Amino acid sequence: MTADQLAVLCERLADAADAVRTSPEIRARAESIADRVRGGATPAELADDLDALDELLLRAGHAAGLSPVRGYERLPGAGDGRPVLEVLACPGGTCSRVEAPGAAPVGCLVHRRPMAVTRLRS
Repeated sequence: MTADQLAVLCERLADAADAVRTSPEIRARAESIADRVRGGATPAELADDLDALDELLLRAGHAAGLSPVRGYERLPGAGDGRPVLEVLACPGGTCSRVEAPGAAPVGCLVHRRPMAVTRLRS
């Protein structure tokens, strides 16, 4: 999986708003790995460093980490990519439907009420 992790790192480094670029500790680790790649290190030789960076991202609350399986992708409607702090959820709490808040109200046709604004917790 290290080649996949390296691909995700490359994508994340390209995003100026990403934690890989904005967090000093994470950025230092990421740049160290990039320097080693430019110096000829293979993904296999970087496995421990990539895993450590992945763990650092996860501990810092960046759920995407370096895994393509976790699917690092901005949510539609999330604006500039900052984490969504509120979502619209089932007003009856009976299903897992969530929607991004928007200008137009979103209704739940099961409960026949507007979707409820729900604050996400970390």
